Amino acid sequence: MNRIRGLCLVLALGAGLPTAIQAQQTQFKDSKYTKDADKFVALAMTRSDKADRQNFYRQAMSALQEGFTKEPQNAKIWFSAGQIHVGLSNYLAADSAFDKAVQMHPEAATDAEAEREAGWMQAFNEGVELMDAQQYDQALTVLLAAEELYSKRPEGLLNIGSIHANKGDNQSAEEAFRKAADAAQGELYAKLDTAQQAQWRSFVEMSTLNIAQIRGARGVDHFNADQLDEAAAAFKSAFDVNPYSRDYMFNFVQARYAKASKLEEQLETTPAALQQLKPQLVQLYTDIQRDIPKVREFDPTNENIQLIHARAVRRIGELNGDTMPAREAALRILQANDDIPVEIMELAISTDQGTATINGKIRNKKLNPGTPVTVKLTLIGYKGDTIGQMTVTVNAGASGEAAEMVTFQQTGTVTGQVAGWKYEVSNT
Repeated sequence: MNRIRGLCLVLALGAGLPTAIQAQQTQFKDSKYTKDADKFVALAMTRSDKADRQNFYRQAMSALQEGFTKEPQNAKIWFSAGQIHVGLSNYLAADSAFDKAVQMHPEAATDAEAEREAGWMQAFNEGVELMDAQQYDQALTVLLAAEELYSKRPEGLLNIGSIHANKGDNQSAEEAFRKAADAAQGELYAKLDTAQQAQWRSFVEMSTLNIAQIRGARGVDHFNADQLDEAAAAFKSAFDVNPYSRDYMFNFVQARYAKASKLEEQLETTPAALQQLKPQLVQLYTDIQRDIPKVREFDPTNENIQLIHARAVRRIGELNGDTMPAREAALRILQANDDIPVEIMELAISTDQGTATINGKIRNKKLNPGTPVTVKLTLIGYKGDTIGQMTVTVNAGASGEAAEMVTFQQTGTVTGQVAGWKYEVSNT
C-alpha cells in the first residue's frame, strides 16, 4: 500500500496552554502578550533550521504565559497559543487551544479552521519524512495527532491505514481507510478544482480496494489456520466490498469446499453421523454450485473450479437420493471441462503509475503444439468499468502427458485502480 505524499510544507504561526478560563465576558483582541509573542513568531518564521525555529516558538509561548492569568477572558491568547503549539509540533495541545478559543469566541471559528488545516499540512509532511526514514511508530503518532487537529482530508488517513496494515493491525487499518474514503467525499470535495477532485476520487477507490485487500488477507490467515468458517466469512466480506475480484470469490468457494471435505472425512469414519451432517453438507454444496458461475465469469478455463463443481453436483444428488441423475450431470461438467483446449494459470497483475503488467501461464490440454493461443484480458475498475485491455498471443506447448507451461507477459495502460480482471481465450 503506497503512502500519500506531495503536499507542500506549510508552517503555521504558533503559542501556551494554561489551566482554566474565568467566567467573564470574553474578548478577541491583541494585547501586550499576543504582540510580544508575535515578535518571536516572526523571528521563528525567518529561520530555516528547525531547532532555531522552535527556540523562538518557545520564547513566544513564554511571552503568553502571564496573559493567561492577567487576561483570561481574551480568546486571542488561546488562539495564539494554538498557532504557537503548531509551530512546536504540539498538535494535540494546538487542538485543545483552538477549541478553547472558539468556545470563548465563536466568531474565530473560520480563522481557527484555516490554522488547523495549515497545522495538519505541516504534520502530514513531518509524518511523511518519518515514514521515509522508516520511523513508522513516530510517524503514526504524528499523523494521528494531525487527525485530531484537522480531520477533513484523506491523505494522512491513507498513510495511517498503510502503517497499521504493515504492522498487522488490520482492524485499525480498515478503520483508517474507511475514514479516508469518507473524507475524500466530504465537505471539502466541492471546493477542489477538477484535477484535485479526480485525485480525491482515486483516494476513495484506493481506500475501498485496500479494505477489501485487508479482508482477503484475513481470510488467507484463517484458511491457513484451518479456521474455515472464519475464512469463508472474510473472503465473502472482501468480495462484498470488491465484487470484481476473482480471487475473493474463488477463495470463498474453496473455503466452503474445504469445510465440506472435512465433513466428508468425518462421515467416512463415522457413517452414523449422516443424518446429522447431511443438512450442512447439502447447504455447502448448494452454495458452492450457486457461486461457481461467478468465478467462471472471470476465469473460464480454471480446471480446479470445474472439478469442485462436478463434485458438488454429484454429492447433492447422492445425499438427496438422486444418485444416477447427479452422476450424469457431474459427468457432463467434466466432459465440458475436457473440451476446453487450454487452461490459463497463475495469472497475476502488477500496476505502476498508469500501467499494468500481466503475467501468466498457458497449459495446453488438447491443441497441436505450436497452435497460436490468444488471451484477451480486461482490467476492471472500482465501479466495474473497463479501465484497460490487453491482448497477447503465444504458441501452445506440448499437450498430454508431456504438457508444458508456456509463460506470457504483456504491459498496457490503465485509467484507474485495478479492482479485478477477466479474460477470454481463442485459438483460431
